[in-house]
Amino acid sequence: MIIDFKKNDTKVTFVITDYERHEEALKMCYYQKEGDAYVKSFSSDIPNLERIMQHYKEHAEEMFSQLIYLSPIPWEEALEVFAKRVEGSGIRWWLVGSCAACIRGIPMNPHDVDIMMDSKDVDKINALFADYIIEPIVDTNGWLTKDFGVLFWHGRIDIATDPVASLDEPVPVDCGPYGREHLEEVIWRGHTILVPPIDLMINANRLRGRMERVDMLESYLTHCKK
Repeated sequence: MIIDFKKNDTKVTFVITDYERHEEALKMCYYQKEGDAYVKSFSSDIPNLERIMQHYKEHAEEMFSQLIYLSPIPWEEALEVFAKRVEGSGIRWWLVGSCAACIRGIPMNPHDVDIMMDSKDVDKINALFADYIIEPIVDTNGWLTKDFGVLFWHGRIDIATDPVASLDEPVPVDCGPYGREHLEEVIWRGHTILVPPIDLMINANRLRGRMERVDMLESYLTHCKK
């Protein structure tokens, strides 16, 4: 993988060439194909841009390799260092996706850590993780969450804020507003972590056709009710 950057007065573009082994991951992360490259652009006035670019240069290939299971994914280490660093910061955050199942003891195979939080705390995250931002946390301009960005520390940590109502259509899912208002506590490695109810995770996986995961989640839920 070859990583380069193109900058002008208004934007910086992350440019990936020699990407053949990682094309699936680049598509997954919404990079756009332009000629012989995959690209993603951000505003050039983002704080700490040079540090972000350096971190990207050092870790992007490792991150993309993890996303498509070409490399080990130490999600436990990524989640633990995140939880430790935000402790005492006043940031309200919650865990969604497969990691939220794993910390309950449900054996899934995460390729990243999915963190949701309130947009008012983005500046705190930027300050706490200034050396670990690999894609800037930016306003999505009407996507499914207000902001989205990525940290990389052992593993990829997606940061998303303020989920929109349409996420809960046709049924509420783990990453939607309903889940945010019905969080449960799980103690994991000494940390109290907020997670959505299992039935919302079942809804999300059923909508995506992940029936093996649906079966595991339903089995766990049945066991808990006995």
